[in-house]
Amino acid sequence: MYISATGAKPVECLGPGVRAKAQIALEAAKARAFGKSFVAAILEGLLRTLWHAPRVVRVIEQWPGDLASAGVIFRLNSGLHALARSGRYPQLQSLYRMATQETVPDPIELDPTLALALADGEDELLLWLTGPTQTNEVARVAGLAAVLAELSADDPLSCSLIELGASAGLNLNLARYDVHMGGHRVGDAASEIRIAPRWAGSSPRPGPLLINRAVGVDINPINVARPADAERLLAYIWPGEHARTERLRAAIALARRYRPMVEQGHAGNWLERQLAAPQASRERRVVFHSMVLQYLPLAEQQQIDRLMADAGERASKEQPLVRVGLEWNDNRSSVELGVTLWNGGPGSGRTILAARCHPYAEWIEWLGTGADVTP
Repeated sequence: MYISATGAKPVECLGPGVRAKAQIALEAAKARAFGKSFVAAILEGLLRTLWHAPRVVRVIEQWPGDLASAGVIFRLNSGLHALARSGRYPQLQSLYRMATQETVPDPIELDPTLALALADGEDELLLWLTGPTQTNEVARVAGLAAVLAELSADDPLSCSLIELGASAGLNLNLARYDVHMGGHRVGDAASEIRIAPRWAGSSPRPGPLLINRAVGVDINPINVARPADAERLLAYIWPGEHARTERLRAAIALARRYRPMVEQGHAGNWLERQLAAPQASRERRVVFHSMVLQYLPLAEQQQIDRLMADAGERASKEQPLVRVGLEWNDNRSSVELGVTLWNGGPGSGRTILAARCHPYAEWIEWLGTGADVTP
């Protein structure tokens, strides 16, 4: 038996559904492996309390696709963070506000706090589950910056940057960040946004960061000029990660001064229009996406592949095309930075494994743009 934190009579503790329970346990183990003890404890607490939100359990159980690829438990975790940040649940707010990544709350305090938020905030949590995932982790641009540096070291062309799944477009302000990549540094050294992942391997070959245009697309763009949209991004930061939170705040403040160009639309159709537009001579066209493909329908992924291959056939040394993708590999065992360069020369259109990365780019194992991903 379990005494409901909402003050209701004792009820039978049925626990979450089988599918929900298995996925939550898996995500808790991942969080613990990444050193995120507080998030792991929250997820383990959900294993004991999620039955207080039966409609949430039902949505997870009946989810039509892969739970991991859709980030369903990540959405739920972010929704709880949003409830904590809202201030409507003082005990939950206090628990989250005081937490570091290493904090492990006492289940005696944690479980009734979660139970109350789950029962009372279920409608809001359902919106987080059924709405699109929206993260904009600017640290991931370190991998893109390293690729652009090496390409510029070989041939210093100006870049037209095109981002798929741009969210709020914070990555499009790349040139305004202070980006450290091993022993090389690009961007604005005076910027408040310092991006310096732990770097393994050699530094990228030093070349200038030359971006003359940066545009993006998202199915549901975030406008950080609206406080509610900015708050949504902040809730997607894992609780206890104070440095990440402050970096995101700074990136949001910068985006309010230098508003990124993000259009609303489907990535495939929008990309087709971008690739059909005239490309200037001595301009490198760069298509970038990070942790996006898993959320796109297979047909749209195939459309993007086809569009890139067709545009690649028209590419030349004077008008090269580059695809840079930071995505999970097929079995979700590693996040990889893949680079495909089309320039009409030998090896044009060959995909390179340039780096392996932490999902939020806390570290990057740099292999370079000369490392072939294929045997």
